[in-house]
Amino acid sequence: MKIFFVILFLTNNLILFSQWEPSDLVLSKKIKELDKIYDSNYDIIKTDFNSNYFNIIIDNKQTGYLCLRQAPSKHDVFDYMLIFDNDLNIDHIKILAYREDWGGEIRSKRWLKQFSNREIEDVQAISGATISVNSLKTDISKLKSEMSKWLK
Repeated sequence: MKIFFVILFLTNNLILFSQWEPSDLVLSKKIKELDKIYDSNYDIIKTDFNSNYFNIIIDNKQTGYLCLRQAPSKHDVFDYMLIFDNDLNIDHIKILAYREDWGGEIRSKRWLKQFSNREIEDVQAISGATISVNSLKTDISKLKSEMSKWLK
């Protein structure tokens, strides 16, 4: 029985951490959000680091990075996009697809704004979304660390 759970755990983590290909719906939501933020006056170029990470170019200048990611929720995963400026400060975050019945409060723009003006560990929890909140905070911390190493 223990072997079964170990195999199940490893299988789930391999699936979760393998290279994820965003769905067409997620990609279209990404474009809509970028159009809102940048008034359709931008280009995005895939990085050589990860096919889900992009350089954001405005007026032929690198202005930041767009990252498409997945993070685990209680029974599934959710998709989100994160925009960093050139100094890896969080400019914008949006949950693109949340697949759980509970915890969807993390989609709130008001709550997500905390990531732009606080340290990640200081972002407030949400009652009923504890797992998703902690998962998002952990994933963003890992992403920031990845990006820092890649940009050196």
